[in-house]
Amino acid sequence: MGRRPEGCAVGWNQFSLIRCLIFRIYSIATTYSWFHQDLTFLRKKFIGNGFPTKLIDKCTNEFLAKLYEVPDDQVHTVSKKSITFVLPFLGQPSYLLAKRLRQLIGKFYPCVDLKVVFKRGFSIKDMFRFKDILPLECKSGVIYYIKCKKCGPSAAYLGKTKNTVYERFYSSNGHLNPRTENSALHGHISETGDPECEFVFGDIQVLGGCSNDLRP
Repeated sequence: MGRRPEGCAVGWNQFSLIRCLIFRIYSIATTYSWFHQDLTFLRKKFIGNGFPTKLIDKCTNEFLAKLYEVPDDQVHTVSKKSITFVLPFLGQPSYLLAKRLRQLIGKFYPCVDLKVVFKRGFSIKDMFRFKDILPLECKSGVIYYIKCKKCGPSAAYLGKTKNTVYERFYSSNGHLNPRTENSALHGHISETGDPECEFVFGDIQVLGGCSNDLRP
């Protein structure tokens, strides 16, 4: 870079010179690191020779933008992959964030179809329970599940009752009442003859309700 010629106005000549030299160092540089170093050195030389900083930055930005821009008419042959992104709903900021995410994904990952779904966030009412939790013994109108402590799901039983769970298992005809003759649970223990086989009341799982069931 020599001395700036006198009377050289900011115009097409300077613009063309800057773009030409940027293209040359890009073509010669073997790595992006070298390209960055050469570009920084070239910028200092231009400034030292009186070239306007705004013109240098404009030429550099236009060159890099053209280098990495994606053509608008580019045809994508890969089918888009649908991805769902779940965000807590916080009002207007949530809509703005979702819009920005879709813009960024569409720009840098055109093969991705981003779907943003909002879910209800944490609220004060989540900290309080309006109904007392009934103990297992007092629950009624439920579908229950119980399995052998040793055999597991291979010896599991599913039932329902409109009475309380305790009554269903310990009443005069209850499953775990020792005096009950036709209990499937007692029948399993008798058939196996294994002392480790047992059904524990505390292991009962309530799967749902059956409020319309009239049978015990």
